[in-house]
Amino acid sequence: MISSRNILKNARRIAVVRTDRLGDMVLTLPMCAALKAACPNAEISLITRSYCEALLYNSPAIDHALFADRIIGGVSALIRSGNYDGIFFPRPQFDEYFAAFSARIPLRVGSGYRWYSFLINHKQYDHRKTAESHEAEYNTRLVVSALDDSVETHLVRPVIMPESKQSIEIILSSHGISSDLQPIIIHPGSGGSSRDWSPENFGKLASIFTKQHDTPIIITGIDSEQSLCETVHNHCPTALNLCGKLNLPEMIALLDISSLLVANSTGVLHVAAALGTPVVGLYPRSPAISARRWGPYSTNSTVISPPDTAELQDDMSLISVESVADACFSYFIQ
Repeated sequence: MISSRNILKNARRIAVVRTDRLGDMVLTLPMCAALKAACPNAEISLITRSYCEALLYNSPAIDHALFADRIIGGVSALIRSGNYDGIFFPRPQFDEYFAAFSARIPLRVGSGYRWYSFLINHKQYDHRKTAESHEAEYNTRLVVSALDDSVETHLVRPVIMPESKQSIEIILSSHGISSDLQPIIIHPGSGGSSRDWSPENFGKLASIFTKQHDTPIIITGIDSEQSLCETVHNHCPTALNLCGKLNLPEMIALLDISSLLVANSTGVLHVAAALGTPVVGLYPRSPAISARRWGPYSTNSTVISPPDTAELQDDMSLISVESVADACFSYFIQ
């Protein structure tokens, strides 16, 4: 029987594979940081997609970021060519398990709850959909299990690209906003990953802000969320609508100088939490998509959900604008 702890302690190269959404990557980096701390003689590689490149810029949690969408053969090719001593799969996928098995990587760590789990040799048995733990903790538990030792779970702060910081300052200045004013960010979309609070409610919230606070309001979103952001803007015409106008490095730079982000469950929320920016998050209650699993992993945050009733636990319309406004204003009380 293999000793996973011995393999990790003597490893020269360890890989973590995560190729899905931005928020998932924020919540995967803590396990990379835990591996780096526990295995100081090993190079930690993260196999992912280039969409997350800005988040990984000069990250202290990894030694190498490898982008599957930039090479022929993708994830499987990177796994087979890496000469890894150990590999971790926080999100199980058959082709990734099979590539690691075919490459004869000595230690292969992932979920034991898949029909193809025979392809790995260190299995962790977590039913994540029950949300007994946070996603970041589920990820670091893979490391705990393989090391047979405790590790810390902390979000990893993104490193801001200097050119992106300068770009945001120029964009804000062109609209008469000084970056020193620390704007409030309204982000109404979620990429379809959860149940959402309506853009009308976000717009009403933004309008309340402008009447009671002089901090600039900025609306953000990806290009496909233009209609959501326009709805918010229609309710609050004095807000600056930057929907579809920022790339990810610029969005990270903007979040870093902001006083507050208000958002549904989405990757941008997790980036803000990792930066230490205050966050108010709107979440349903069903365990698989709830804040218990996907909430901001930060003490500088507030989560608001619908009433705790079996029939209405995911009815986001039951979250009042006033309750969200009160939560937001609590961050501005001196």
